[in-house]
Amino acid sequence: MISRSDLIALPGDASAHPWSNVEWWYCYALLTGSRGGRYAVMASFFRVGEWAVPKGHYIIHSLVRLDRGRFESCSELDRSLAVQMAGVYLPAYLLAHPTDGHTWDIYRRLLANALPQPHRYMPSSSVNARPTKLAFGPNRMTFADDGRPGFELRLDTDTARLRLNFAPSKPLSVIDETGGLNGLRYYSQTRSRVHGELYEEGRAETLRGEGWFDHQWGRSYGLLTGEGWDWFGLQLDDGRELLVSRLRPAGAGAATGGEAPTTARTEARLIGRDGSTTPSVQVHLSPLRHWQSEDTGADYPIAWAISLPDYGMTVRVAPLMDRQEMPVLGPLRAIWEGVVAFEGDERNGDGAPVRIAGYGFMELVGYPQSVRTAKAPIPYLP
Repeated sequence: MISRSDLIALPGDASAHPWSNVEWWYCYALLTGSRGGRYAVMASFFRVGEWAVPKGHYIIHSLVRLDRGRFESCSELDRSLAVQMAGVYLPAYLLAHPTDGHTWDIYRRLLANALPQPHRYMPSSSVNARPTKLAFGPNRMTFADDGRPGFELRLDTDTARLRLNFAPSKPLSVIDETGGLNGLRYYSQTRSRVHGELYEEGRAETLRGEGWFDHQWGRSYGLLTGEGWDWFGLQLDDGRELLVSRLRPAGAGAATGGEAPTTARTEARLIGRDGSTTPSVQVHLSPLRHWQSEDTGADYPIAWAISLPDYGMTVRVAPLMDRQEMPVLGPLRAIWEGVVAFEGDERNGDGAPVRIAGYGFMELVGYPQSVRTAKAPIPYLP
C-alpha cells in the first residue's frame, strides 16, 4: 500500500533525492530553425552515488542536424564520479564479468587518472534546490520554480551553443509511483512548447518546436548486472503520447535484438491530452530492420513494429537517421539514442482504423555489451 508521503508531487520531487543511487533529468526537443534548419536535441543529466554525499555527476547530450545528416554527441563527467567508478562500480561489475576487456581498459585508465576518448572531464558540477538548478560544466538545466516543470536548457557542443526554453503545454504525468519496473520512480512532462537559439559558425538561428521531459530516481543496479532496455517516447500529432519501455534481463536479446524472452518486462502508457495515463502490459515488439555500428560492432534494431491491443493501436517506428549511436563511459560502451518518426493505425469506436502518426525519440541500451573481448587484458597501470 502506498502512503500519501510516497506519492510523487511537485515541488518536493523536482530536485535531487540524496538516498537514490542513480537519478537523472532527461529531455529532448524536435525543432525547426528560422534559417530552414531541422534539428533534434537530447540531454540527460545524471547524479550517481551509493551514499547521500558525495555524488558523482555525468551528462550526455546530442545535437542532430537533420537537414545535413549530421549527429554530434558529448559525454562529460566530474572527478567524483571517476573516483566512484574506479573504487566501487567497475570493480563490482568486473567481478561478475571478468572477460569484459573494454571495461578493464576503462578501469585501468581511471586508476591512472585518464579518460578514453571521446569522454572528458567537466570543469565543475553542482545540483541546487529551491529552485532546482543543474550545472554540469557549461551545460545547464534551470527551473524557475520547482512547482512547475518548465525550464531553460543550455548546452555547449564542440561546434555550437544552444539555449532553449521548455514551457509545458499540458499537465505532467506520473509514470511509475513506486519504481515497480526497475526500481526507479518516474514522472514526465510529455509535451512542451520549446523556443530558443542555436549559435554556430558566428551566427544565430531562432528555433521553435516541441519537447519532452523526464525525471527518474531510485536505487537500481541494472547496469552492474548487465540489464538492457528499449524505450520509446512518441508524440502523436493529435496531442497524445505513447511511452513504451521494455526491460531486458542480462543477455536477453542483446545480440540479435529479437523478440524478448518471457522474462523481459514490458509496459506502455497512453498519455491523454490532459496528462492522464492509461497503462498496459499487453505490448508486442518486433524488430523490422537493424543497423550495425562500425565503432562498437553492436547490432541495433532501429526499426520496429509495436502492437498495443489494449489501445487498438499498431505503429511502425523508424529512425530519421541510422547513425545516432553515442558513446557512454562504462560497461555500456554506447547507446543508440535518436529521433524517430512513426505511423500506424488506431481502431475508433466503430472498429474502423484511423491513421496515427508523429515523431519522438528512441533509446536502445545494452546492445554493445554483447560484443565483448573474449579474453580480458591483465589490469596493469601504465
